[in-house]
Amino acid sequence: MARRQDEQTAGAPLMAEGKSDAEVKLILYHWTHSFSSQKVRLVIAEKALKCEEHDVSLPLSEHNEPWFMRLNSTGEVPVLIHGENIICEATQIIDYLEQTFLDGQIGNTEFELKKLAEENPDLQEAYIAKQRRLKSKLLDHDNVKYLKKILDELEKVLDQVETELQRRNEETPEEGHQPWLCGESFTLADVSLAVTLHRLKFLGFARRNWGNGKRPNLETYYERVLKRKTFNKVLGHVNNILISAVLPTAFRVAKKRAPKVLGTTLVVGMLAGMGYFAFMLFRRRLGSMLLALRPRPNYF
Repeated sequence: MARRQDEQTAGAPLMAEGKSDAEVKLILYHWTHSFSSQKVRLVIAEKALKCEEHDVSLPLSEHNEPWFMRLNSTGEVPVLIHGENIICEATQIIDYLEQTFLDGQIGNTEFELKKLAEENPDLQEAYIAKQRRLKSKLLDHDNVKYLKKILDELEKVLDQVETELQRRNEETPEEGHQPWLCGESFTLADVSLAVTLHRLKFLGFARRNWGNGKRPNLETYYERVLKRKTFNKVLGHVNNILISAVLPTAFRVAKKRAPKVLGTTLVVGMLAGMGYFAFMLFRRRLGSMLLALRPRPNYF
């Protein structure tokens, strides 16, 4: 029987007998447009881990089906399965990946603080206090209610990011050398910022927040993110609501409920098409009539 990692308070993770961490299959249940799922998938890609992914559609309520509720009783994505471990919640999944797969670590400040506390007993309390403050901030930023609350302060937040990127660029003035948010390496801070910026673009806020030279450092940063192979692999196709969200869901509904839905879908589609062409024809004729009725100027 699978056991949830967040319920294990001590001891090493349960692994399949005779196999190392790297040999045990990773299975991720996610939804393509879930902000938390996107962060986890980007971390997996950055660490170059092999993972079997299954898309759990929230619009189709697949996260409420019994098989998924048995994996995670809260019915939320993402969920990671590794051997006999079932890890729920994005932050815990990312921590688990960083601690389990040491090769290709992408930088985790919380994990580094914990390690420093163990190596420096005289500063243990200070490091632990800082770790708690950091974790509190990360949990706040992953909280949907918190994100809604700071939408009004988005301008200030992006200004701070723009200032930080400008400072990084000034610290490394070499031509052609552009650092990431926390230095030369692409870290978890960049994962969160990259997914956030992509979500803003997905919602149509890109031009408003960093387009037309408004925040040049942020614009350049996002362009660099788009060129990363790992980012394109995970989120390159998630850039249009109709193509990447509406149509896939519609096709899955049709496939799931065929052939009952097929006849209705066909009829509705034909009627919609006929209605559209009738509307276009009517608009063209109406335009011609208005032009004909418009009084012509008399030049004599």
